[in-house]
Amino acid sequence: MAWAGRAVPDGASDTAWVPRGQGGGQGGDGLGLFLGRLRRHWFLAAFLFLASVGASVAAAFLLPSYWRVEVLVMPVSKSGAGFGNLDLGSASGLLGGLGGLGGVAGLLGKSSSSNEDEAMAVLGSRELFDTYATQQDLLPILFASKWDAAAKQWKVPADEAPTLRRGFKLFNRSIRDITLDRRSGIVTLAVTWKDRDLAVRWARDLIALTNAQLRDRALADANRNLAYLRTAMANAQKEGNSNALNAALVSAYERTLQNYMYATGQTEFAFRVIDPPTVPDVRERVWPNRPLFLALGVILGALLAAGAAHLRGRVAERR
Repeated sequence: MAWAGRAVPDGASDTAWVPRGQGGGQGGDGLGLFLGRLRRHWFLAAFLFLASVGASVAAAFLLPSYWRVEVLVMPVSKSGAGFGNLDLGSASGLLGGLGGLGGVAGLLGKSSSSNEDEAMAVLGSRELFDTYATQQDLLPILFASKWDAAAKQWKVPADEAPTLRRGFKLFNRSIRDITLDRRSGIVTLAVTWKDRDLAVRWARDLIALTNAQLRDRALADANRNLAYLRTAMANAQKEGNSNALNAALVSAYERTLQNYMYATGQTEFAFRVIDPPTVPDVRERVWPNRPLFLALGVILGALLAAGAAHLRGRVAERR
């Protein structure tokens, strides 16, 4: 037979023609089937979508807010202490004959890069944190959920009470961040905490404490080296040593004295503050990110709504 001007094989008239996408079973349109299930179970889909969005918004506003405070500093470059332009190689040989003063030459002749590395190491050290945490009693602040402020004691058993070691791990991992720009040499100390004023104070105090500790070490070293050099000069004069050795000792003493005077009058001994920390605005919180929470809630809600409606429809069709 012919239909619409085309020949149809014999037997084709015995089978009803079914438009594509309207057949039953596996031959159906997947998208149409999914949309149909979504329409039939729209209440479940809407409930899950709104619940997900509502939960994300509630979390964004109920979670404690955290702010990031930054202070920019520059390590202070100090020339080789103790010997200035003196040839340290020859000086070490000369001083080596006076009871180990060659070791003093190596100590006093530290390069500026080693001083900067030492300053960076001290800034991120456990010892610096332990000192500051003890001075400021930071553990009850860092572990506030385990601290009874009224009774001024820990809520947990003594063997589970936070220690300085645990405090350092928390502080180093989640609160304090130190980065060095190798190109410019600028160091950024960042403190992230839920109290903006405390974060500013911690950032400022950590730099000040680093300067104070390294300054005290430099003064102690200079005092020890000055006493040692005075003894060495007295011994050299008694023994009638060469003029070169006497000149080396005098030069070492003068340079050490200069460094002692520098450390005495320099408060920014290790780091010079370029940009001090300031209190961030309320809207500058870094956690939680409320727009991001809302976007995630919408995406998760849409996925949950679509998936639940689809599964509910499949279960209903199999019954």
